[in-house]
Amino acid sequence: MRTMAKAVDAGEMQRAWDYSDAVAKKHADDVETLVNLAKLAHIVEKPSRAADFLIQACRAETFHDPHRVEQAMVALVSAGRLFDGLDFLEEAVRANPKDYASQRTLYDLYVGTENRTASLPHGRRLVQQRQFDLELLKSLGGNARRSLDPEPLKEVLSRNPDDRRPMIGTARIDFDAGDYDKSIELLKEIVQSHPTDVPAHALLARAFSSSGQFDELRRSSETRVPGLDEEADYWLAIGDWARSQKGPAETARAYWEAARADNDATEAWTKLSAAMRLLEQSGSQLPPHAITAVAERAAMLSKFDQLRNRFERTGEVSREIATDIAEVLLGLGRLWEAEAWAAVATTLPEDDAVDVGAVRQEIVSQLRPGTRWQMTENHPELSVDLSYLPLPAIGANGPSNQQRELHTANGDREKGEDMFLVNEASLRNLNFTGSTADDLDVPGIMLHETLGCGGGTLDFDLDGWSDVYLTTAGGTPPRKDSPPNALFRNIDGTFENVTVDSGTGDPGFGQGVAVGDVNQDGFPDLLVLNYGANSLWVNQGDGTFADASSQLPATMKSATWSTSGAIADLDNDGLSDIVVLNYCAGLEPAIQTCPMADSDVFRSCSPMKFPAQQDNFYQMQVDGAVVDSTESWAAEPSVPGRGLGIVVGALDENAGADVLIANDMTENHYWQRVDDEKTFSLNECAIAVGLAGDDRSIAQGSMGIATGDLDRDGDIDCYVTNFDREYNTLYEQRSPGQWQDRTAAYNLVRSTVPLVGFGTEAIDLDNDGQLELILANGHVDMFSRQGEKSIYAHPMQIFRLGESGRFESCEVGGEYLAMPHVGRALWSIDANRDHQTDIAVTHQTEPVALLINRTKQAGSWIELQLVGTRSARDAIGAVVEVSCGAKRWHSTLTAGDGYLCSNERLLRIGLGHASDPCDITVTWPNQTQQSWPKTAIDTSWLLVEGEPLAFRRH
Repeated sequence: MRTMAKAVDAGEMQRAWDYSDAVAKKHADDVETLVNLAKLAHIVEKPSRAADFLIQACRAETFHDPHRVEQAMVALVSAGRLFDGLDFLEEAVRANPKDYASQRTLYDLYVGTENRTASLPHGRRLVQQRQFDLELLKSLGGNARRSLDPEPLKEVLSRNPDDRRPMIGTARIDFDAGDYDKSIELLKEIVQSHPTDVPAHALLARAFSSSGQFDELRRSSETRVPGLDEEADYWLAIGDWARSQKGPAETARAYWEAARADNDATEAWTKLSAAMRLLEQSGSQLPPHAITAVAERAAMLSKFDQLRNRFERTGEVSREIATDIAEVLLGLGRLWEAEAWAAVATTLPEDDAVDVGAVRQEIVSQLRPGTRWQMTENHPELSVDLSYLPLPAIGANGPSNQQRELHTANGDREKGEDMFLVNEASLRNLNFTGSTADDLDVPGIMLHETLGCGGGTLDFDLDGWSDVYLTTAGGTPPRKDSPPNALFRNIDGTFENVTVDSGTGDPGFGQGVAVGDVNQDGFPDLLVLNYGANSLWVNQGDGTFADASSQLPATMKSATWSTSGAIADLDNDGLSDIVVLNYCAGLEPAIQTCPMADSDVFRSCSPMKFPAQQDNFYQMQVDGAVVDSTESWAAEPSVPGRGLGIVVGALDENAGADVLIANDMTENHYWQRVDDEKTFSLNECAIAVGLAGDDRSIAQGSMGIATGDLDRDGDIDCYVTNFDREYNTLYEQRSPGQWQDRTAAYNLVRSTVPLVGFGTEAIDLDNDGQLELILANGHVDMFSRQGEKSIYAHPMQIFRLGESGRFESCEVGGEYLAMPHVGRALWSIDANRDHQTDIAVTHQTEPVALLINRTKQAGSWIELQLVGTRSARDAIGAVVEVSCGAKRWHSTLTAGDGYLCSNERLLRIGLGHASDPCDITVTWPNQTQQSWPKTAIDTSWLLVEGEPLAFRRH
């Protein structure tokens, strides 16, 4: 010791270091000596040894000095020994349970290294000991996506390259972005170096299952890693495999295990709910009320996630939202967490409308020192026991190639048949620019200016040629001071602006348009959706429209921001009803700016900054009155959405028209008719049927909707466009009324993640019998995010189902497709009446495009216009089956049709190489069926409900 001291005094640090081991051995319990040795190790650049000496010092004083524990942990991280540090902190917390600072550090590090299972006991204890803050509460509820910066983990890796575990942060970000290959590559490297690392194995299993690499999942599962079967992520991966390869019993068992492993995991409960519904459909007997109880917990967890997301995105200052979160947690039986959120709410700005004190008192009155973290009383879902179901035998024999799960019912397309879309808007005199503001091609766009303007197809004069109505804006919401909308009449393929003569020049801040026959007179009417009072234009049958807006209820004449709408008979009384989607509440979105960091230019605010506005459902009366029936029909969801896209039609096997709504940054809604003969009502069940969010139960920034039988299996699938860094979602209807996110299985993830999707349709462009997916893309504005400048104009995308059963990008000729655009609404039209579907597209920075379908060697086709007599005249919700030999096509007539638009109101079905007459069967909205056998193809037909003969249209 003296020799070392002399060397130190002489400044000979390296010589002093030579005696360090001997000194440490002799003075193993001398804290001061060990600390001095740590200082010496630091001087001679031995960071790992410095950490060891500090750890030894902490043990010598039985961890009673939290500051010393912190020093040791800093030293360990500096040496790149992060995971040794986790073990050290566990030891420190056991020895000194009141060292809450160390326990908080331990919790944060577990969260940062994607080890939720290990973090939970520490986070919960901190809350129970009232050692929490807002950051802890937010992370404790679970993060569907990683929000933490991976750079600190990368720095740790650089200091200790032999320990690959810090790469899990980057692997998780890649996984969240849908780049499963990159994530798998990193995770494989981790588990190869650290074969027993549970978080890496669990995330790797998720990445394999999410990308459909089930053979890899099977192989990796053959190695039993201790602790892996306690991870919810692992069981979610096994459940996804069983869902694809096994039956509902194995699937439900796996998801039940996931829910048991983490009873706060929204995805686990959501998938368990869907699996139990399928199990019941298969004839299995489940415990009474079990399905309802599980579904209710899934819905409550989803509501918690959405409220927490909104709280974060609104600046974490809303007392109202924090109180709502506390109430939801109380309903979930998580009393400690509920009280903590209520306590946080009391520190936020005063809000006279929120009685947080009463809410907190209700929670506190139920808390006792021995209260468990999760209450089980009055929570029957937590006692559901599915242990009697078989565990998925992932290593057993059975189908393993994921390709077997993909439908390959392609059309009759032959190689070399190219598609062409040519923008002939100017050539055909369809000259119009729907604009929300001037200077949309420069930074500084307000939120209300980002959505764009829409339009729709209608044959308002019943001459057999498709006309076009287009909306515009540019004024100040909610005033009627915008340039007028426009109606273009189609005269033999060339358009004439008849806005003035028809009287349809609505000057509101136009967004979308809904087309439908509101008065059952056979002529299509127009509902214009505005940011401000909406407008109803009733077709007089003589080329003019009457402004019937005064007949609308007050909720349609208020300063509400409406976006899309649909006209369809919902209650099956033979009269068309109306659905109006609303976005953000109030006028603040039109006046509030959100400055960009380090810039004097503002960007569009996040819609989550403003409250969502309730959608409205209106019933049409016999006398022509329009009644707001939102409340009487029970059409009030637990979490209001910010509605953008809508499709109304027979989307499942149940009688009646269904309503699918794409919500921006909140879960989608799916409204089904309640089977009650006495009264009509609607039930929102998007979570239960699998349409609320993506496969991880995450709400997306959803906008457009396309529907159709994409896989040719006889039912309707749905495709929803989303924001960038989210993939557009393909929901395949896997069993009656149950959809599943199958985007990865159909190869549609990576191609859409970089883009912002708006309008979309499923259209058979070449009449080969197989629908293509067409997408209008474009960013919301120009801004920098994390140092990267957003690209405003995006390419249009067209996908078709290939021979492998996966979608592939389709090369389409034409100058328009070769250039990027800031696309918005997109809808179908046959502008030149050649029986090939054309496309209309609106933009932010250029005139409307009319993409004429010039595809050569197109297949056969059949066109069907349906007219209801007992059903509403528009016959929305009618289901059509066309049989040509052994081939069948399934379609449904819809309204709403997606994003701010209305499609042409007929069904055009491509028949490929069919040459013989086809049999047609129509199930009308009132569930009566009619058949028209041996109907000629390559012909446009009018089918009237109750009429035995089909009539040629033209």
